[in-house]
Amino acid sequence: MGVSLTWLTRRRELGLTVLAGRSALDREVVWAHSIELADPTPWLSGGELLLTTGLRLPGTPAGQRAYVARLAGAGVAAVAFGTGLSHAQVPAAVVAAAEEAGLPLLEVPLPTPFVAITKAVMERLAEQSYRDSCRRPRRSRRG
Repeated sequence: MGVSLTWLTRRRELGLTVLAGRSALDREVVWAHSIELADPTPWLSGGELLLTTGLRLPGTPAGQRAYVARLAGAGVAAVAFGTGLSHAQVPAAVVAAAEEAGLPLLEVPLPTPFVAITKAVMERLAEQSYRDSCRRPRRSRRG
């Protein structure tokens, strides 16, 4: 069970733009997590929507490509890159590396707080969980 990236990118109120990995938008997000470490992979388990402003993003194109490769190797579902703070736009090397890796890369505009994205994901997961629990057959009580 997870939240489809297609579903998430269609939430107009979030203003997300797909910059790379469009062919993989059928991936499901199992968690959304904001993290600004240069190498967050030890704290990832796969399936995450990684939210970052690129605060600790390497300054060179080669370093940026390696960062994206590490995230793809860790199995993140997608990267959501917030622009307007650390970076006016998502660096070209990040976009190119994400496309090459088939990793969905979403641009998050400055007016959209990461918490709004996290909340959308968590509420959708809760809805799915509730729906699944309502569909399960009830055990009969005998006694």
